[in-house]
Amino acid sequence: MRQHHRPLQAAPTGANRHILQAARPLLGLDRENKNLRVLAFGDSITEGWIHSAWAKVPWSPRVEQKLQQRLGGDWNIEVVNGGVGSAGVLDRLNDAFRQQLSSAKSSGRPYHFITFEAGINDLLLQNRNAPEIFERMRELWALANAEGSTVAVIPTLPTNVAGEREQQRLALTAKVREYIKHQRAAGNKGLFLIDVESTFAYLSMSPERRAQLFDDGVHLTVYGYELLGDLVARGLSIAMDL
Repeated sequence: MRQHHRPLQAAPTGANRHILQAARPLLGLDRENKNLRVLAFGDSITEGWIHSAWAKVPWSPRVEQKLQQRLGGDWNIEVVNGGVGSAGVLDRLNDAFRQQLSSAKSSGRPYHFITFEAGINDLLLQNRNAPEIFERMRELWALANAEGSTVAVIPTLPTNVAGEREQQRLALTAKVREYIKHQRAAGNKGLFLIDVESTFAYLSMSPERRAQLFDDGVHLTVYGYELLGDLVARGLSIAMDL
């Protein structure tokens, strides 16, 4: 939460009315050509912002390294960092995500997988609530699925903020988990969850662990970003059946 001062078809009725059918099949792993392109999309957590150092240490290179180790040196792997500091899905992340998809399509280099981490700026900077944030997220995931990209959703990470804003964050993460659970149960394999809540549960961890993982109560330390990268790489590996 870096402070800068500044046609899909849904089932028409019932519990599955929001199951969106991709306009093209999911790309998955291109095993024939040994090619994998991943977009790490999100806010300043994906960007790797460390406030105390006024620097970026993104976790996407670590994900690329881990996937390369699993798939082998003969694979062409690219993990593109699409982090946008201070942005929320109800403002600049919306446009940035659509632009990423458009650019990938026009270049003929689509993303096989997309990691999606967002929401904290909508909650803390813009004071928006869980239902409206979730609905926008769902729209963006559907757009990615329509282009053949599988979306790995990282629910909004905990912070040092308690009270009503934390309740909204918990409500948002609950909606995300439930939605993806229902989607997968209904056959949509274009969404899956990389849930890191327990690892980064700021309010319930010791002061020593907080100092290890968190730089300022919202952004992470170098170690925290490395750990997040490891968890994301593990989640992607499971999704890819590696």
